[in-house]
Amino acid sequence: MKRLPALLTAERKLLGNIFWLFSLQGLNYVIPLAVLPFLVRRLGIERYGMIAFAQSLAQYFVIFTDYGFNLSATKQIARVRSDKDSVSNVFCCVVVIKILLMAVSAAVLAALLIAVPRFRADWILYLVAFVAVIGTVMFPLWLFQGMEEMKYVSLISGSCKAGAAILLFVFVREGSQYLLALAILSSGMLATGVVGCVFAVYRFRIAVRIPDRADLAGTLKDGWHLFVSTAATTFYTNSNVFLVGMLAGSAQAGYFSAAEKIVRGLQGLLVPITQAIYPHVNSLAGRSRELALRFVRRSFVWIGLFALVPSVLLFMLAAPVAHLVVGANAAESVSLFRWMAPLPFIIAVSNVLGIQTMIPFGLERRLSRIYVVAGAGSLALSIVLIHINGALGAAVSVLTIEAVIVICMWESLRQQGLHVIAGPIGAPTTG
Repeated sequence: MKRLPALLTAERKLLGNIFWLFSLQGLNYVIPLAVLPFLVRRLGIERYGMIAFAQSLAQYFVIFTDYGFNLSATKQIARVRSDKDSVSNVFCCVVVIKILLMAVSAAVLAALLIAVPRFRADWILYLVAFVAVIGTVMFPLWLFQGMEEMKYVSLISGSCKAGAAILLFVFVREGSQYLLALAILSSGMLATGVVGCVFAVYRFRIAVRIPDRADLAGTLKDGWHLFVSTAATTFYTNSNVFLVGMLAGSAQAGYFSAAEKIVRGLQGLLVPITQAIYPHVNSLAGRSRELALRFVRRSFVWIGLFALVPSVLLFMLAAPVAHLVVGANAAESVSLFRWMAPLPFIIAVSNVLGIQTMIPFGLERRLSRIYVVAGAGSLALSIVLIHINGALGAAVSVLTIEAVIVICMWESLRQQGLHVIAGPIGAPTTG
């Protein structure tokens, strides 16, 4: 009974985080969806495809510099957030590591621009896209998540994206201004990172200092398996835009990227819930395995039902949505939208099984293996299907791999005695 007031307080904080995220996070997804048809029509599908290709290359560096910290560091912060000194130590370790990884990324990009003719021909485009990497390195999303103060994420990110959108509508007039368009988009990310980092230091009273080597090594080790997991996911998410651009050309990359952004926008409806739940589940798991699993079981049902709605609507309204986004070339995209329509539902289920269950219950290694195998399989499948059918082949590959991942996660949890729908709670295990 003594735990009841504490649990009720935690539940109220969780609901408060979800409320703030839903009320403010809309800017983070409504704005890109509003900008998308503007860019496609104003720049043309091929120039838009060039931007999407450059952003997909930059996304590899985002994944590398993130190093899984949005999961591993969030988990650490959630469990020590009452200790300001420990929070400061985690913050400083993560920031130093991310800066070092960014330096490595810059060196790799420079080598690509020098050695690869395709990249060298449009070197300015890729440098401008890299500015967004700097912004993501600076923005401490993992800190806000771990402290369960997500309203600030929405306020900062939403405001900066709104500013970038206004600049796009005002200054981008024709296809030849595609570099300006990308510069505005990347600058919005950079502004988000700078403002978010400065605000976090003052809001959470971070004591900035140079961390010990032992602490840096421990932070790297703690994030390794999640880094492998997140890096592997790029092979069946980000790599598809990149592969379509390489194998089928900029126009096909533009079609695929446009459809993918709509799907991600619909997936974004669940981001406020999943971002708020993750630190809460980790906090519960640190106190009681039983309480955490009961919470996950409740979450699985209503998150699944909530995610099913946008998937059904996108499948039914694929033709008008494609016309709205792509315009005169909508016929090229209708099948893409229909093949990708189930993804919001499938990825929501995957999030509950993997991020919200496997990680808090110490199954990071198993999750990492699932993602590595899926990433390798996706790469092979995508190359074959893109050669056969361009962007549509990539859509089929994404849907297939995501479905396989859900099945593997479900089976892995079952083997560990973790029944997400019902059943007994198995003995504690490790990854």
